[in-house]
Amino acid sequence: MRAGIVAGEQDPSLRMGLAAGWYVALRATELGRKPRALELFGRHLVAWRGSEGRAVVMPRYCPHLSADLALGTVVDGALRCPFHHWRFATEGTCVEIPGVKRIPPAASRRPYPVVERYGLIWVWYGGAVADYSLADVPALEADREKYWIYPFRNATPAPPRRILENAFDNYHFMTLHGVRSNEPLELRMLRRPTEAAENGPPIAVDAWLGALLQSHDLLLPKALTAMGINGKQFSLLVDGWPGGQRLTFYLDGEVVAKELLGITPIAAGRTIFQGWSLVRRTGSKLRDVGAYLMYRGQHWLGTREDLKIYRNAEVTGEGIPVLYDQSVLKFRRHYQEWVARAERAERTESLSS
Repeated sequence: MRAGIVAGEQDPSLRMGLAAGWYVALRATELGRKPRALELFGRHLVAWRGSEGRAVVMPRYCPHLSADLALGTVVDGALRCPFHHWRFATEGTCVEIPGVKRIPPAASRRPYPVVERYGLIWVWYGGAVADYSLADVPALEADREKYWIYPFRNATPAPPRRILENAFDNYHFMTLHGVRSNEPLELRMLRRPTEAAENGPPIAVDAWLGALLQSHDLLLPKALTAMGINGKQFSLLVDGWPGGQRLTFYLDGEVVAKELLGITPIAAGRTIFQGWSLVRRTGSKLRDVGAYLMYRGQHWLGTREDLKIYRNAEVTGEGIPVLYDQSVLKFRRHYQEWVARAERAERTESLSS
């Protein structure tokens, strides 16, 4: 077993395989001055901040005698092992071994590519260099004042692929979540990243997959129409990369809410999906309060319904697909391509280490 992998797991340890991509390690506020033990990708890692506050994620155990670096301290911007005081720079390079003049090259630890954005620390899985940039979400940056924003975080035994493919399963919105419409929900796979411009700038084309879900004759509950919330046409615009998604919800062509979904793959049978929900402000207090309560309530209820399915479903192969599963199957093929990329990158690094 490779050093740093959680006991009893394989690498990659996650059922259905883990695609190369950007994943959420933890919230930025969870990482302070002290190193933090982290389980991610079925591995024991350590997260810490250098002298300029830069987040670093790398294998947790010291290459000397396997002491836990999460018990160490940050000294002059470098992580110091608690056992014999070996020190590691933010690049993972071992920069000091007390009592030793020549530092062996093998003493270094390779850090993972890390990006800190949207209040989250994202880590790249699938090689020493990221294949594409993390997606931009303007609604969480320059456009924040246009939304009421709240975080969400949920734990589940479901593997990442099952969580991500859910947005491409149009039929479950009607059968599980009870979306009422006089005609079936339609899902159209998008052909170009620019078709999802409302979600943000285009994601790298080979990593990207997008879809538009629509209902042209939606039946809203009377409680919502009484608050001035009306709409016949519902749309959900979703696009993303193999480790996360951006979503925009519309009523009659007007943006109601947005969402950033990130995945934290801890180990087999342990996944967290988390991110931000954003509800659009219109300037009408009654309508805004109603829309906020509607969206947050539906988000909570829909998540509970999904979690029940995730918690009790058997993790098997592809199942028996039917006609309306075409979009899910396309997502699975796309995801599997990036699982293969991650596996190739892991094999290459194992041979070179």
